[in-house]
Amino acid sequence: MLTFNEELHQYQYNGVVKPSVTAVLSRLHDFGMVPVDVLEAACQRGSYVHKLTEYHDEGDLDDSSVGTYRGYLDAWIKFCADHKAVWTGIEAQCYSERFGFAGTMDRRGHLANVPYIIDIKTSLQPHKVWGMQTAAYRQLSAEEDSLWMLARRATVQLRPDGTYKFIPWDSPQDWPAFQALITLSNWSNS
Repeated sequence: MLTFNEELHQYQYNGVVKPSVTAVLSRLHDFGMVPVDVLEAACQRGSYVHKLTEYHDEGDLDDSSVGTYRGYLDAWIKFCADHKAVWTGIEAQCYSERFGFAGTMDRRGHLANVPYIIDIKTSLQPHKVWGMQTAAYRQLSAEEDSLWMLARRATVQLRPDGTYKFIPWDSPQDWPAFQALITLSNWSNS
């Protein structure tokens, strides 16, 4: 059984701590040079915007709660409309019994009838580990239903001005690179 401690950002499977997709990728994406206050603000913004998009997609959004993040939400709404998004998984927590890692994928569904795994970002600059992240989420989805192994992958970078950038990921190296990292992580924790 998979559980998640939000305060510690820690997954446990049957009571045993398991590495998260984010923790595994942190080996390649170090934020040590970012001032603590800037990093905390970015994390808070990202978490808040994720909640806004989640509540919107589930039909539970209290519009008065949007506040200063209206542009990010508007960007998400525009993206969903532009791409005819139909979500079958929203903030879905998953575990890979095969590879021993867990994660919460932002969205799984269809864009104009094409299956996609989508990750939502609010950061200013894209990073190539985002492709590996979506590959890991695709693996998690495929372990639940093998049809998701054919899903395309992308990141939607939301901007405060109400615009977005759609970043598709198609490198065949993304999954093997993540697999190498998770193997190393599991080895070092054994």
